[in-house]
Amino acid sequence: MEWIRIASNPWGDQVLIGLAWDVAWLVVVLGALFIVGHAALAKKKGAREEPKYPPSVVAAIPAQVTRHGKSARYSHWVLAAATFALLITAFVPMLGLQFPWITIHWIAGIVLAAYVVYHTIDTIARMSWGSMWVSIGDSIVRTKNFFARTEDSSRRPGKWGMENVVFHHLTAVAGVAVVATGILMMSRVDTWFWSADPYRWAITDANWGLIFVIHGVASVSFIGLIMAHLYFAVRPDKFWITKSMFRGWITKEEYLEHCNPERWPVGSEAQGQGQMGGARTAGAGASGSSRMDRARD
Repeated sequence: MEWIRIASNPWGDQVLIGLAWDVAWLVVVLGALFIVGHAALAKKKGAREEPKYPPSVVAAIPAQVTRHGKSARYSHWVLAAATFALLITAFVPMLGLQFPWITIHWIAGIVLAAYVVYHTIDTIARMSWGSMWVSIGDSIVRTKNFFARTEDSSRRPGKWGMENVVFHHLTAVAGVAVVATGILMMSRVDTWFWSADPYRWAITDANWGLIFVIHGVASVSFIGLIMAHLYFAVRPDKFWITKSMFRGWITKEEYLEHCNPERWPVGSEAQGQGQMGGARTAGAGASGSSRMDRARD
C-alpha cells in the first residue's frame, strides 16, 4: 500500500506530489467497518431516569424549541452542497470517470471558504465561542454519559452532545486545512481571478509537495467524517436532531428527553441562565456549562 506519491521534477529531484489514492480507499474501508461495527455492537440505553425538574421549569418550555435558526440551516445545506461537490470532483475522476471537474472543484472550494469566513464572523458576532467549548471535567462527564448503559438525567448534555462537539472540532481542523491549501493551489489553475501561474506564490517544489499532502489528508478526512455524519443522521436514536435541521425545532418532549434544561435554557428560563431550581445539575460544574450550551441561531 502506498501512502504518498513521489515524482521527479524537471531538475531530477524527487518531490512529493500528493497523498496516494490507496489512502482514500483505506478511509472508506475503515469508515464502513466503523459503521457496521457500531450498528452491530452499540448498546441501547437502559431505562431512562425521569428528569426531576421543577414544574415551573417544565411549564416554561415552549411546545417547539428552536434548535437551528434559518441562518444556521441554510448555511448548513450550502456547506453540504459544497462539500459533496468537492468530494465528487476530487475522487470520482480517480475511478476513471472523466469530466471537466477542475472548474466545479475550485468554485465549490470558494463556497466552502466563504462558509468558513461566514461561520467565524457569525460566531464572533454572537459571542458564541463557548457553545462548542468543553472543559476537561465536562469531557469526562460527557464521555461517561455517552458510553453508559443507563442514563442519569443530570449527565445529559445541553444543546450539543459529546459526539457533536468532537465532530465539529475535527471538521473545523480539516476544513481550515483544506481551504488554506486549496487557495494556494488555485494559483496553478485558470480561474476567474487569475491565469494559472505555479510561481505566483514563490513556493518551492518541496513545499508544494507538502501542501499537496496536507490538502490530501484533509480531503480524505472528510470522507470518513461524512460517512460517520450520514450514519448518525439516519440512526433512529439521533433522527430527532436530523429533523431539526430541516424544520428548525424540536418538540418539548424531545428537549426534555435528550437535553438538560440547566445546560441549555430555553423559553422564559433562558433569561436566568442556569438558575432553575436554585442549583446546577450534577456534572455541570462551575465551568460555565449554561454558557457552553447557549442556544444560537
